[in-house]
Amino acid sequence: MEEDWKPKIGMVFYNIEEAWKFWVDYGGRIGFGVRKQYTHKKKDGSISSCRFVCCKEGLRKPDKRDYKTINPRPETRTNCRARIGLKHTGGQFIVYDFVEEHNHNVHLQETIHMLSYEQKVLEVQCHQIDLANDDGLQHRTSLDLMSKEVEGSSDSGYTPRDQKHNIHKRRKMSLVNGEVGHLLQYFQRQLVENPTSYHAYQMDAEDRITNVFWADARMLIDYGYFGDVVSLDSTYCTDCPHIPLAVFSGFDHHRGTVIFGAALLYDETAESYKWLFEKFLEAHKQKMPQTFFTDQNQTIEKALAVVMPGTYNGLCTWHLMQNLDNLMKDKSDFIVDFKKCMYDYEDEEQFEEGWRTLLVKYDVKENTWLQRVYTIKEKWAACYMKKAFTLGMQSTQLSDNVNVEIKSFMNADLDIIKFFEHFEGVVEEKRYNELKSECEARQNISRLKYPYSGILQSVYGLYTPTIFDLFQHEYELFEACSVKSMNKNMNMQTPTIDFVIAMVRDLGEWQVSFDLDKTSISCSCRKFESFGILCCHCIKVFIHMDVKSVPARYILKRWTKLARSGALPNVGVSDLVEDVDLSPSQRYKKICPRLIRIAIEACRSKETFLFLSKVIDELDRQMLEFQNNQVSVTPSQFLSNIRDSM
Repeated sequence: MEEDWKPKIGMVFYNIEEAWKFWVDYGGRIGFGVRKQYTHKKKDGSISSCRFVCCKEGLRKPDKRDYKTINPRPETRTNCRARIGLKHTGGQFIVYDFVEEHNHNVHLQETIHMLSYEQKVLEVQCHQIDLANDDGLQHRTSLDLMSKEVEGSSDSGYTPRDQKHNIHKRRKMSLVNGEVGHLLQYFQRQLVENPTSYHAYQMDAEDRITNVFWADARMLIDYGYFGDVVSLDSTYCTDCPHIPLAVFSGFDHHRGTVIFGAALLYDETAESYKWLFEKFLEAHKQKMPQTFFTDQNQTIEKALAVVMPGTYNGLCTWHLMQNLDNLMKDKSDFIVDFKKCMYDYEDEEQFEEGWRTLLVKYDVKENTWLQRVYTIKEKWAACYMKKAFTLGMQSTQLSDNVNVEIKSFMNADLDIIKFFEHFEGVVEEKRYNELKSECEARQNISRLKYPYSGILQSVYGLYTPTIFDLFQHEYELFEACSVKSMNKNMNMQTPTIDFVIAMVRDLGEWQVSFDLDKTSISCSCRKFESFGILCCHCIKVFIHMDVKSVPARYILKRWTKLARSGALPNVGVSDLVEDVDLSPSQRYKKICPRLIRIAIEACRSKETFLFLSKVIDELDRQMLEFQNNQVSVTPSQFLSNIRDSM
């Protein structure tokens, strides 16, 4: 209503800033610029009265030098009498004088933003200007782009001059940061952009930073979905000693690399790694991974055992082979046989026999490194590692591309500022790769080689293409399987049938136990328990017992297209409540991507476009009512209003 935005005698304001903002907004609505004419103060410095006027109030005084001026300033004053007067009474500012009429033409709404008092670059717009400047867009181009977002330059709220001033100011600010200062400011910015981001420092006795751990908001979310198996790659510590990087990572549902956190380890002691693992768990709400892969480092292994006693510790096979290559440079046959012990033996007895043969054949019984490696065989030999849930992970270096990209910029000349710029780029590249995989999973259809198979059909639309191809390969292998024997066990509470499965061209045998209620199945190869998909031996039994589909319990959500859907694991409701006490820029960054995604989806069809248009109309109306009258509407009432308008 008019009374809400138009001044009137007796109107009350709680402070002078509120009154000034009201006058500025009123001028913007009507179409005139504003000024403060005077402010009277008491002896104690408090304001007793003030007057706000139209920018055209008064007349310019004559200047004897005017005849010398080649390009005189244009006249702007018309002695306009429009004004508002306020006096301070009882702790409030009350309007005692108001003149509404102007003696000049007011501005159009399309030009009001060009007045000097209206030329303000908001925090949101500062963020947009910075992004455009960082990407090398010319000032005019970026201004045009932002104007198109709001359907016209008049709605952007600022001019090219304001834009240039903002860029210059931000450049000056960026020059005052030293390395330590930049480190602190980097993490402070992370918290400002998203309060759920996490970082921690470890200090020495002289209050110097020795170690740093951090995880941005996306890393925390990714860990909630895919943090069942984690690797810690600390090889970067030796590649670039002055920036000793260590990276926590894992597999997403496409088996792509996803990063869960990172650290700078200037002090690699047992206490430092203990601190690191404690902070890792603190950041991730004390959710422990099932399996944790590390380098062959006793300091790391001991710290992990103390902090995560229930987590299985696997060793990086790549690092083991690197050490082996150094020991056995001229014994290529030895390395081939060692790899058999590492990867090929599924049975522990086969491994033990193969290990003894290896030591005798190459006369290396006294080799201390091999003796030490043998004592921790449960951490690297496949026949022992199948007891752990590993997702097929064998190395801390999950992706050659990640390692190449990180190591490409890790050099002696790298400063901390450039390091964070490059590292953020690598992280964003990995996230973009996941988006590409997600797009391809929706765009490309996996080839179904056996369209009449109920088992394949039951997972065809669920698994991501990468995982479906792996499962379909297991299905193909079942043709090479045969039932060597089967034995019904009716004495147990849950009757089972025990199968012995053999395979063509393979001397091994696998024991599969299947319950008669068709609710559970297990195989001695432990493919499902270690990787998360059923093996060809179980599929053979399903086919033999006429099971038409894969039971739901054997379809892990983390391997499906719905892996990121639903509530976050290990995140409580309180953790998902948005912090409303944010700056305009922060609120913009939180809500804009969601609205853009909705707009993109709505434009896919005429029906969704019309529906969203109705929603926006209603939302726009409700927002105006809320801003003017502070009247809130519940979500159910809002939806009801939309239905009534359809």
